[in-house]
Amino acid sequence: MKSEFYQGKVKQYDAKKGFGFIGALDQDIFFHISDFPLEDGEPKRNERVKFKVIENNGKYRAVKIERVIDQSTKAKKSRAVENNQSITNALLGSFRK
Repeated sequence: MKSEFYQGKVKQYDAKKGFGFIGALDQDIFFHISDFPLEDGEPKRNERVKFKVIENNGKYRAVKIERVIDQSTKAKKSRAVENNQSITNALLGSFRK
């Protein structure tokens, strides 16, 4: 594989075992939690990521994984709804006092 970044989505993640798979390319790519940025929490299903791939004994592994902000229309609407809910909760919270 080339030394370039690929993009995909987290297909599954097992927190107890500390690994999961990213759906990308023509196959699912293994990743270990130690290669995932944890400042925003654990991986979530369907979360978009970019990563590099290394090969070890014919098996591929994702490394240098970075989260990617989903720019699809559906994701933008979801972020807008979350933002509106937080504003509403803040306003109602100050109103109730």
